[in-house]
Amino acid sequence: MSLAEQTAATPAMLGLFSPGATVQAMLDVEAALAQAGAATGLISAQSALAIGNACQGADIDLELLADDARHSGTLVIPLVQWLKSRVPGHESAVHVGGTSQDIIDTAMVLQLRAGVALLQADLSRMADAAATLAQAHTATPLAGRTLLQPALPITLGLKAAYWLAAITDSRRAIAHASATAFFLQCGGAAGTLDVPGENYPAFVQAFAGALALPVGLPWHTARAPLVRLASSIAAAVGAAGKIGTDIALMMQPEIGEAAEPAAPGRGGSSAMAHKRNPTLSIAARAAAIRMPGYIATLLAAQDQAHERAAGAWQAEAVTWTALILCASGGLAAIAQALPGLEINPQRMAENLAQLAPAQPSAAIPHLIETALADHQAFQGTRAHD
Repeated sequence: MSLAEQTAATPAMLGLFSPGATVQAMLDVEAALAQAGAATGLISAQSALAIGNACQGADIDLELLADDARHSGTLVIPLVQWLKSRVPGHESAVHVGGTSQDIIDTAMVLQLRAGVALLQADLSRMADAAATLAQAHTATPLAGRTLLQPALPITLGLKAAYWLAAITDSRRAIAHASATAFFLQCGGAAGTLDVPGENYPAFVQAFAGALALPVGLPWHTARAPLVRLASSIAAAVGAAGKIGTDIALMMQPEIGEAAEPAAPGRGGSSAMAHKRNPTLSIAARAAAIRMPGYIATLLAAQDQAHERAAGAWQAEAVTWTALILCASGGLAAIAQALPGLEINPQRMAENLAQLAPAQPSAAIPHLIETALADHQAFQGTRAHD
């Protein structure tokens, strides 16, 4: 991972998708697979215990693993070999009933489940801050702008309410997409569950239960749920980028209506000491600009041949990691910017006074209340999840 990619993501998300965390997620899946094998008589309980112990606190050489994976075509082959070397006497019990894609897909689901929780937490902070702004500035007059030119009067509360509506929509879309995407991957070599055979229901339930994942059909080449999730995340980052664009434009000194929260070392220029740059907004906009490329790759990867893909599936993991790391930085930036946004009502009034006199629409308070009610309704549904 390049230095630029690291600086564009949050430390927490970098930790979830580090090479070590990725390998540990795969080992967690191998441990769960062994539990399922023991629960259905495919391997002994002693073997499952040995495998589970070996999968904890692994001392695996990540550089060697990556080098071996280049030759084998998948990380799972050298990982399974390493795991067998750690369980003498139980080698034949390792990886029974699974295939490489079962391990990699399920491990990715585990990582994405944790990663999406981080994204939703930042979206929640964004929503709360936007709701506070909408309520506090329901009647704060502001020039509305269309085609980058002054239009009719609005209020800052209305602008924040529309921000809030976009955030709430994204939170809801991601929650729905997650519910349809986070499933156990268990199909065996060709999606036929040939190893557990007739006992496959108990095997799959034990496998899924060990990882707290729901069960569905094998989805080796059915990637649409993941694409929908990715698209929902990308749309959320796009909403953050839109908010960042508004803030950056309002922060221009000649406009001076708002500013990102000040902090030591933030917003400076290497060549112009007088500048205060909208660095958080810039981070959100940069993340939003990158999103379409990731989605295009995942959409293209849906075209997967026969029962297991040759190239298309393999393109997804790298793309997903880049997408969610980028998304984390973009959303976190606006989650930082909104709560401390510095508002200048005087400049808003001065800019508005240059227009033909008019009053903000009488419908604005109702529009704001509608956005706030939807936000509160969603908060209520999440409290029951």
